[in-house]
Amino acid sequence: MIDIEGEVMNLVYNAIYPNYPTAKFESVLNLSPSEFPCICVEELSNTTRQSTVDSGSYERHANVTYEINIFTNNSSGKKATAKDILSRIDTTMVLHGFARTSTNPISLDEGTKYRFLVRYEGTVSKDTKTIYRR
Repeated sequence: MIDIEGEVMNLVYNAIYPNYPTAKFESVLNLSPSEFPCICVEELSNTTRQSTVDSGSYERHANVTYEINIFTNNSSGKKATAKDILSRIDTTMVLHGFARTSTNPISLDEGTKYRFLVRYEGTVSKDTKTIYRR
């Protein structure tokens, strides 16, 4: 298995931290965060790209899917804050070779919290850990 979850977590952290130094980052989905903004980055799928398995049956590339959940709860501007965080994450993920495959805005707890659920896909190389759009 080609594991880049730590690298992806660092990409997201570095994209957000300069503007949101108090943001909480998690590597598993937490539907009830106690601190905001909260960004959950989780690898949903990591499968061998069969067409690039070498003659020794070794994995050369993997298809990966990451889900990122962004939670905000500002008394005003929670949607705008979530969109700003999403924009920063999206720029970084796309620059590193991922393709955004879905974006779903979700209002929670009678509008007191706001959430974006976003998914990214790519193909990662074992040797260089380069990400390629599928």
